[in-house]
Amino acid sequence: MPAGGLPPGPGEPAPLAPGTAPPRGRNRVAVVAAVIVTLIVGAAIGYPVGLLTRAGPASQSNATSPTSNALGSSAIPARVLYRQALAATRAAVGFHYVSVPRGDPVNQRTVGDAGASAGDQLITLTSSYGSERFTLVLASGVVYFQGNIPALEDQLGVAAVNAAGLAAKWVAVSSADGPYSVIEPGITVADQATCIVLVPTSAARITTGDGRAANRIVGTVPAQLPCTVTATGHLDVATGSHLPISYVWTTGGASAVTYATTFSGWGAAPVATAPAGAVAWSTLGATQPPGGYGRGGGATPSPTLPA
Repeated sequence: MPAGGLPPGPGEPAPLAPGTAPPRGRNRVAVVAAVIVTLIVGAAIGYPVGLLTRAGPASQSNATSPTSNALGSSAIPARVLYRQALAATRAAVGFHYVSVPRGDPVNQRTVGDAGASAGDQLITLTSSYGSERFTLVLASGVVYFQGNIPALEDQLGVAAVNAAGLAAKWVAVSSADGPYSVIEPGITVADQATCIVLVPTSAARITTGDGRAANRIVGTVPAQLPCTVTATGHLDVATGSHLPISYVWTTGGASAVTYATTFSGWGAAPVATAPAGAVAWSTLGATQPPGGYGRGGGATPSPTLPA
C-alpha cells in the first residue's frame, strides 16, 4: 500500500492503497493496514495488516491526563498537524506497533515491526476456522508465513488434511501467488501510514500517562470497507518530532468497537531474513477458500486492524 506524498486537504480522508482494507489478516481476514481501514481492520490480513496494517487497551499505557489545553487560534491547525504526522511516519526508517481491539468478536491483535521494504507481524484472530495464530516476515519481496492449522486453512487455502504437516514449517508466498495480495499489505512503513485514517476537526495539547508532551488530533474516521459506519478517533503525536504515539478510533452505537494502535521504537529498522527451508506455496496444491483468502470462510472480510 504505497503512500507517497502528503494526504489530501481539509475534509478529505487519507488515500487507501489499492487492495487495502488497512495493514490485512482479517487484514488478512486481510492493517493493512492499518482500520476501519484499520477495520486496518477489521492486513495483515488480507484485509488490510496492515498488517496489518494492520484502538482500546493498547492505548491505556499512553493514556492522557484528565486535562488538556485546546490549541489557540495562532496554533498550527489540526489538519496541518495530521499531515505532518503522516509525513513523519512515511519518512521513518522503521518502528514497532501494537494493534488491539475491544468489543470486536474477531479480536484481531497485531504486533509488528515495519521497515521501508521489510518487516514482520504476529497476528492472532478468531474465525470460523478457529483461533488463528500466524507470523509473517517480508524479505526481498517474498512473504514467509508460519501458522497453526486454522491459519493455514484460512490465510493460505491449505486443505485440512495437509495443514497439520505444515503447522511448524515456513511457507514462502511470492507475489504471483493467490494469498500474497491478502497477507502482504500492511507490513511496511508506507502500508502502516495508510492505516492512520482521520479527517481532523480539532487539536489540543496533552500530556501522556508517561509524561510526554503531545498534540492530540481529533476527528472522524470515514466509513470504508470492511466497515460501513463512520467512527470518531484521535491521533496523539509527539510535539517535537510529529511522530505518532497512539491512534484510537471507536464506532458508535450500543455495540461500539474500539481499535487502538500504539507506536514505539522509531528509527529502528527491522532485520528481516528469509527463513531457511521454506516451502513454496505453489507446491502445496492449495486452493482459494470459500469467500477468499483470509476471510474466515465467509464472503465478507472480517474487520482488519491498522495494522
